[in-house]
Amino acid sequence: MRLLSKRKTIHLRIALVFVLFSLLITFCSSLISWHYQKLAISSLLEGREQLEENHTLEAIEEITSSFENTLIAISTSNALDTLLTANRATTLPRLKLRQLFIALAKARPELLHLRYIDQLGIEQVRVNHSPQNRDFYVVLDEQLQDKSQRYYFQEARVLKEGEIWYSHLDLNYENGKLNQPLQPTIRVATPVYVNELFRGIIILNVDAKPLIAALEYSSVFTVTLIDAQGELLSHPDPNKSWSAYFPERGGLTEVYPELISELNPAKMAAKHSYRMDLESSFNNRQGLWVLKQPKPQTLAELYQNSRYAVLTSTLIILLIALPLAWLVAIYPTNLQSRLSDALYALRASRKLLDKHIMSSTTDSNGVITEFSSAAAQAFEVERKTIIGKTHSAIRHPDTSTKVHRELWDSILSGKPWQGELKNQTNSGKTLWIETVITPRKNDQGKICGFTQISHDITLRKAMEALSSTDSLTETHNRRKLDQLLEQQAQRYQRANEDFAIIIIDIDHFKQINDVYGHQAGDKVLVDVANSLKETSRQIDEVGRWGGEEFLVICPLTTLTGALKLAEKLRATIEAQLFLPDKQITASFGVAQYHGDEATNHLVHRADLALYDAKSQGRNRVIATPNELSEQVHSKT
Repeated sequence: MRLLSKRKTIHLRIALVFVLFSLLITFCSSLISWHYQKLAISSLLEGREQLEENHTLEAIEEITSSFENTLIAISTSNALDTLLTANRATTLPRLKLRQLFIALAKARPELLHLRYIDQLGIEQVRVNHSPQNRDFYVVLDEQLQDKSQRYYFQEARVLKEGEIWYSHLDLNYENGKLNQPLQPTIRVATPVYVNELFRGIIILNVDAKPLIAALEYSSVFTVTLIDAQGELLSHPDPNKSWSAYFPERGGLTEVYPELISELNPAKMAAKHSYRMDLESSFNNRQGLWVLKQPKPQTLAELYQNSRYAVLTSTLIILLIALPLAWLVAIYPTNLQSRLSDALYALRASRKLLDKHIMSSTTDSNGVITEFSSAAAQAFEVERKTIIGKTHSAIRHPDTSTKVHRELWDSILSGKPWQGELKNQTNSGKTLWIETVITPRKNDQGKICGFTQISHDITLRKAMEALSSTDSLTETHNRRKLDQLLEQQAQRYQRANEDFAIIIIDIDHFKQINDVYGHQAGDKVLVDVANSLKETSRQIDEVGRWGGEEFLVICPLTTLTGALKLAEKLRATIEAQLFLPDKQITASFGVAQYHGDEATNHLVHRADLALYDAKSQGRNRVIATPNELSEQVHSKT
């Protein structure tokens, strides 16, 4: 009974922990849900604003296109053309243009004034139109005015043919006073040219109310139209509009003080405020832009819906989490057992990896701190003797320093390195490994050590060596030489690295076989190969091309350098005593690679040079004829 009671107590305690944990998860989930609900509101408002912006820009384009089409219709009309080409004493052409203006005024009630001003700035035809009572009248000749000094004439007259000029969006003045009721107006003009000569301008005074209405239209946002100076042209509250004409109403600074330091679109969007610049679609040099803010009722509805969504999700999580927490608490013992089993399996796996996988760990200075049993067995060392040393203790003396320099450059920069390394066991055997070295970093992001995982590829390297090495001379065979030639050609194409080749043929080699036997001939081949390897540079590749012919590939070498090396090789062979009573000589053909040729063509040119060396008496160095001529030409 006591045991059962104790188990119940433990279960209750564990259940309580899980319940509290569930409540914490529910609270955090609610916060996260509310955060994403706010993001969703911002995204919804931003998407709606973008949609309305597209509609607004389309409406502006439609309205401005109608202005521009009217100007083009007048400037290209027969009535204007007749007026410009007729005798000034004739009144009929002017009458026709007036009739055209009257017809446009009847058809387009938003047109307030239609005027033709000649090249001197004098009004020639003017029709006034009142949108309130749809009356219009033609201004008499004696009432036409000189507009040559007005800004709109001065700015429109310098335009090219077909260009359109827009004035600032402002209020209309008559006789020095603002029209009442207020009349928003915009002027649109285009120059008139005849035979490339300026003959005046057509200018329209347009009622801007439709344009402002298109900008203000929104079912979601309140819209304010603002210019570059921060003056409010239009505001949801009419008593705050046209602040430039009524300073007491206040501009952007007074009406929206909270936005003055946050006019950046990203900062404005964070407060559900959006800015739409109109300069690109409505270029009147006024710097117009629109401020959009959600209507309070719309924003309240969105947040109320979001709160309902968060509350609903919170209740659902609670209904699921609390019973689940109680059930989970029933199985803590099983969970502990499974964790123990997993830990045991992990330890077993680690032992298995230690036994079969070659791995090691070092500190940031490369000092070995861990060395697996598999690695110790492969390198024939005791783990306790190798720990505390560096990998240089097992490095093969033939390993290229360039490889290790590239390795350290990579891992010290924080990048893993993968490649093949030639090492040496404790007994002196060669051990090739394919390895991956990965830097380890501490919490501050600094390199604190390296982990190396390897596997033995000695057998594979031996097979590769057999497939690429001549069995007699232990130099590269024909197959390997072909691969090296292609690699050098690719380096030339990639980095413009010059290289040349030397073909060597032992003179009268058949006589050596016939007189001294094939064993002596084989010894001569081996000795000549050793002489070529010892005399050549470390970067040169020496191989047996076939029979008694050898090939030397000379990287980063021009024809001049290859000729010097070939002469050095020739003299070395001539000076050595390969047979007791016979001097051995060889003939050499040299060619430098041209970037536009195949490698077999390069070999063919070197072979031709070798043939010339044979023809000229053997024991000499000859380059291909065209390259010799180029060399002589460059020296002269």
